[in-house]
Amino acid sequence: MKSFFLTMLLVGLGGSSAIWAMYRTGLSFLRSWWTLGLFLGMPLCFVFSNVFLNAVPRNLLRFLAWAGGLWMGFLYYSVLGALVFLAALLVGKLGHWPFLAPRAARLLFAGTVLLVAAGCWQALHPVVRKMEYVTDKPVPGPYRIVFVSDLHFGGLFGTSYGENLVRRINGLQPDLVLLGGDMVDGDLPFVLQEGSLETLRNLRSQDGVYAVFGNHDKRLGSGVVERSFLEQDGIRFAVDENKSVNGWLSLTGMDDYLFGNRRAEYSPEPGKFNIFLEHEPRRIPEAASRGYDLYFAGHTHAGQMAPNRLITRKMYFLDYGSEEVENMLATVSSGYGLWGVPVRTGPKPEIVVVDIKKGAVEK
Repeated sequence: MKSFFLTMLLVGLGGSSAIWAMYRTGLSFLRSWWTLGLFLGMPLCFVFSNVFLNAVPRNLLRFLAWAGGLWMGFLYYSVLGALVFLAALLVGKLGHWPFLAPRAARLLFAGTVLLVAAGCWQALHPVVRKMEYVTDKPVPGPYRIVFVSDLHFGGLFGTSYGENLVRRINGLQPDLVLLGGDMVDGDLPFVLQEGSLETLRNLRSQDGVYAVFGNHDKRLGSGVVERSFLEQDGIRFAVDENKSVNGWLSLTGMDDYLFGNRRAEYSPEPGKFNIFLEHEPRRIPEAASRGYDLYFAGHTHAGQMAPNRLITRKMYFLDYGSEEVENMLATVSSGYGLWGVPVRTGPKPEIVVVDIKKGAVEK
């Protein structure tokens, strides 16, 4: 874990130095050498707020997390924009147009600031994505499932964030709530001390709340403690097992693919409506072939920032959205929260709602 953030620090420092050199060609307020210190200080904020969460007062920690996170988003798009700047620099030298590179630097700076600001706004305004699933199985009536994944309580998101989430979910009047993992960003002691995870105890649904682990829940070895804490609040975990939700509905929940048993056996319960829930979308075709009705996963964040989805589309059978696979409706959520960089320029954060209805199924 420390090696990861050390790498992030080195990349951040190198990238920040490079974009400072780029932007100062067109922005007079960056001509002084001391401004380089501002650029180099921002990656330090990002790494510090992710590694030393309990070293400073919580309000200061949250400020550093947001400042560092937004900077990493700015750095990401600035590095991509550097390709345009280098092209302008080359064309300017060949064509003897010395104004071209400075003008490109100014336009890239303004455009990147606007893009990051828009992405931050989008990251803080989740949407509700609704779908219907018609089944000929013995479902007693309309039944609403609300699914959320990747909450990432931690340095960026705390108690008020959790309270807003719970208010939105309860307002949808769910019959069942499913949590798709990564409830905690990584540092469970920080989250427990703040009390943000306790907001989930106020979730209300007819058949309760079920959860699976994500990689962030388990990567620091605190999954057992997290499970114990949440189960005290009435949230039930399904870890490589079937859970009978009610008389007609069964839930299969899998442990995290990275930290759990990848060879764990699973199968739907005969005669019931069966849901498959995991964090990372690894078993979609298999679940469909075994006869599951609904599938839910998260993890991918749909790439979070464009053009990252070009990568996640290659990595997974389904990296975002919903798709009929045989007779199963598979849904992979972009997640409600995010990690590290509070910017979304890909699909919006979301709460997923699936309404199950009794009816004739077209073959």
